[in-house]
Parts: sequence; C-alpha cells; structure tokens
Amino acid sequence: MRRRKGATSCTTLIAALAFVAAGPFTGTAMSEPQPPPTPTAPAPYAQEIPTDTPEGLAEYLTFAFGKIDEYWKNQFTQEKLTGPSTYYSLIGSGQESVSRCLPEPIQTNTQNYFYCAADTWTNAEGTTYTGGIHIPVGSAMSLQADTSAFAVATVVAHEYGHEVTQEYMTQLNLPAIVQMKDGAPVLDENGNTIPVKESELIADCFSGNWAKYAFKQKMVGHADLGQAVRALISAADTTIGAHQPHGNKSERTAAFTLGYNTGSPLKCAQRYWVTHVWP
Repeated sequence: MRRRKGATSCTTLIAALAFVAAGPFTGTAMSEPQPPPTPTAPAPYAQEIPTDTPEGLAEYLTFAFGKIDEYWKNQFTQEKLTGPSTYYSLIGSGQESVSRCLPEPIQTNTQNYFYCAADTWTNAEGTTYTGGIHIPVGSAMSLQADTSAFAVATVVAHEYGHEVTQEYMTQLNLPAIVQMKDGAPVLDENGNTIPVKESELIADCFSGNWAKYAFKQKMVGHADLGQAVRALISAADTTIGAHQPHGNKSERTAAFTLGYNTGSPLKCAQRYWVTHVWP
C-alpha cells in the first residue's frame, strides 16, 4: 500500500482487488459510495455464495466487508472507543471514483485500491462517514482464482486495518507510524512524513485478528488461511522512501500470524506501533 501525505493507502497486488458492480455501464459514471453493510445472515452463509462470477464475488466481498466492520465496531465498543466509521466505493466497469488523496480519479482497471483518511461521505439521511476505501474492478476474479474469495476478503481487512490505525491514533492520541528522529517525524523534500514498513505490518496483523474472528464464526476453513497469507505477501515491498514499504514475505506472514494466533489488537500494537512506548 502506498500512503500519500499520511492519508492514503493502496495495495499493489499481482492481481488487484476489485468489486464488480452488476450490470453493464456506458461512458464514465461515478461509483456510488456505500456504508458498511449490516450482515443479516450468519457467517457460514459466506461459504454458500458462488464466487465464479463477478457479481457473485461482489456479493461475497460485500458480506465480508460487513463482517469486518462488525468485528471492529464490537472491538472498539469493548475498548470504550467510538467507531470506526468508514465507507467504501465499488468501481465497476465504466465507473470511476475520486479521492482527496489522489490527483486523478480511480478507474475500474487501476492496479491499486486505496484507503484515504481524508475522504468523507454523507448519505441521504445526513450520516457522515470518514475514511474511504476505493476498490477498482481490476482483476479480482483472477486473484480469487489464484487464491480464494476469503483471501481477497483478507486483503480488504488489511485495508480496513489502516482505518483502525487511524482511529486508534486519533482517539488514543498516538503518534503516526512514520520515520522519527529525536521524537519528531522525519520529512521528505516535499514536507511529507516518510512511511515505515510497520505501518503496513500492523494492518496485516489487524487482518489476522479479523481472520481469527471469521474462523471462529465458521466463515472460513483452515485451507483458506494459507491462501490469505499468499494474497497479502503478493504485495510485499521493502523499498523505503519513494514506495510504501510493506515488509518482506516472512515479515508479512509473521504479522498476519501474530494477529491470527493472538486475536489481540493490543498485541499487534505492541509489536508494530514502533513510535509509541507500550507498557
């Protein structure tokens, strides 16, 4: 994932994650933002959704997004915190989405998908959501064919993990996970903070937290967990500076495994929130 001005994350995958809106489109239309859905079926329902078509995969991932949101809202309630409150934009064929963090609209074939903390959306009822996840169509079917639908959902959970990081940072007054020197963020030549791999590894760890929750609810089987790790490590990037470092395959596997084995967001924070001294 790449982060611009501390507000944007995107995952570059061998095959990019995507949702596909049902039905053909002509011309270019704006994708419709959506609030996190409230799942009305038990978690095992996800295993019954056929994902061999774009529409089926979209249904599966929409359900999974609701389960990701459900897990973190419950977690924040237990911690006596508020939120999260994010929305997502599904970019189908002939559609595009805009973000305050990006200079150009995101197209259906964009090879990244993005989280931007600066994005907001207000629905028709007047409810405002902060933090947008923009998901282009790309080659989602290819990704789930190479791994599994749950693996794709785990990558969505990683992206949602950046929203979790943002909420913890705001509500607990924590420092950003960026390069630091003498207690202050290091800035590049453009005045932007410089990311570190831990800002991505903590999102991997948070995705492992959710995967544990999903497994306990029987949304997924053991075999799918290995595929989830494969999907995450496909975005491994160790370059510091111009690119968002993701950590190498071993580091990403370790982060997801820590999150899954412990089921504890605190354990993830203690390991990867390197700019804060934890008790």
